[in-house]
Amino acid sequence: MTSPAAIGQVTGHGLVLPNDPLDDTRALAVAYARYLAACCRRFLSVETRLPAHLRPAHRQIATLVRQALQHSQRQMLHCFASPMVSTPLQCLELRDDLDGFRTRIDAAAADLMPHLLLEMALRRLIADGQSVLWEHGAPRLASLAIGGELMPPAGATGLRFSASHIVAVDGRGELARLALVRRDGMFRALVEEQNGFHVERRFWRTGKIAHFATMDHNPIAEFEAHPDKAGNHVDLGGHSEQDWIGVLDQCFALLEEFMPGELAEMRTMLHVIIPVGYHEVRHLSASYREAVGTIYLTLHPNVMTMVEALVHEFQHNKLNVSAHSVELLVNGLHPLYASPVRPDPRPLWGILLAVHAFLPVAELYRRMRDGGHPWAALGGFERRLAELDHKNHEGMEMLRAHAQFTTAGRAVFDELQTLERRHLAERASRGLETTPTEIHFS
Repeated sequence: MTSPAAIGQVTGHGLVLPNDPLDDTRALAVAYARYLAACCRRFLSVETRLPAHLRPAHRQIATLVRQALQHSQRQMLHCFASPMVSTPLQCLELRDDLDGFRTRIDAAAADLMPHLLLEMALRRLIADGQSVLWEHGAPRLASLAIGGELMPPAGATGLRFSASHIVAVDGRGELARLALVRRDGMFRALVEEQNGFHVERRFWRTGKIAHFATMDHNPIAEFEAHPDKAGNHVDLGGHSEQDWIGVLDQCFALLEEFMPGELAEMRTMLHVIIPVGYHEVRHLSASYREAVGTIYLTLHPNVMTMVEALVHEFQHNKLNVSAHSVELLVNGLHPLYASPVRPDPRPLWGILLAVHAFLPVAELYRRMRDGGHPWAALGGFERRLAELDHKNHEGMEMLRAHAQFTTAGRAVFDELQTLERRHLAERASRGLETTPTEIHFS
């Protein structure tokens, strides 16, 4: 496998907003490549953390992974981009810290192995003539490549994977066989002849960027640190999938017009958007360090609120993926400080996450205003921009006063500071207030 050094260095520079030209997304691509390589290494070394009865199966799959790395490294690493594989794998590290979630984490860890086999089979990473039998049940298997869940026939007790077929078996032998084919030169297609298998739609493409999903394989999705929420359960909030997709398409269209660099980064790493209800007044979005490429959004009647949340949570993903490779703050987790955006005290890492998310949101408002978007003429637009600017300044002041940055963290902070100073200078040039009227500095 390529070493992290060969993949590239994560320096922290370039992880705020991509510069022109529009394809300047290298910093995020490097951080993400290192993350996928780390996921692969973690899988290969995870055997001792698995229940004893699953270890022989893990050893067999690990052998296939090592073989695939020898001739198709890029494809093999991208199997770990699947949220059904990487998120349960990352959550294994938390099983001893989150007692209430241990059973779910263990179950998800077991399921990630047949999901990994599915991704490998779809990419033809299982050598011709080879097959591997998963004999610990016949779970539903989800993949973005097939648009949903693949459900084996009733009575199946195991699944056999090869480069050409998935076979459902029971104690007497083969129950059903599903051929895997390439379609239009792509590895991503399942033949329509289901032969006892059934595919249930769970993923819908939105904005030609990500997938809207009505399922989630995150075993800690009910864990919630925000005081105003009780977890992130899949919930359409009484609206149809098409209602959600229509709003998300509008959000991506706005970004394509005003923040094309951010949109290019989303193509690199944003995979799944999970619905977590509807709210007419508030928007409660979320993301998890362990669920890179996944964001959770509530539906809101104001598209501007939705696009804010989309940028906000994707920015969290960017900082989270970089933090898998490098440390950004020496004193990131202790002590706690008053937050400019949350009602509860937060560590400096949380405050860094906040300004890293909201400074780009403030930039979006400015680009829309300067570009003459009709929403900029609405009464609340400038008021919201002022609120963003003041909270960003407050958060940055907190970091300036207390944060102990590493070299990589300083690179991130310097870019944030450049953006913040430009925003404040623009406010001053218009004769607007640049200092919050209420601050939490301590």
